Amino acid sequence: MKPKAALQALNGLEKTEGWQLLQSIMEEEIVSSAMAIADKVEMSVDEINFRRGTIWAAKQMLNLPQRVRIKMENEVALDGDDKVTSSINDVPL
Repeated sequence: MKPKAALQALNGLEKTEGWQLLQSIMEEEIVSSAMAIADKVEMSVDEINFRRGTIWAAKQMLNLPQRVRIKMENEVALDGDDKVTSSINDVPL
């Protein structure tokens, strides 16, 4: 998929009710995992690290559209620079 088409697809994704539903569920899960760490008196270090990992993974999923958008915007910018450079090089001096 071309970067411009990917940007349009990301914009469409973020506006859908499905993405908004996923986002609200993931935010609830993040809070739930954080509260489990706070509420449970005795928790092993491994379980704490597991819960921290689930929180990190959930946050990464929520931030995925923004991270992909930045990547696609950079690719669009680089493609635009290449076209300008190639057109400059084609002009006889």
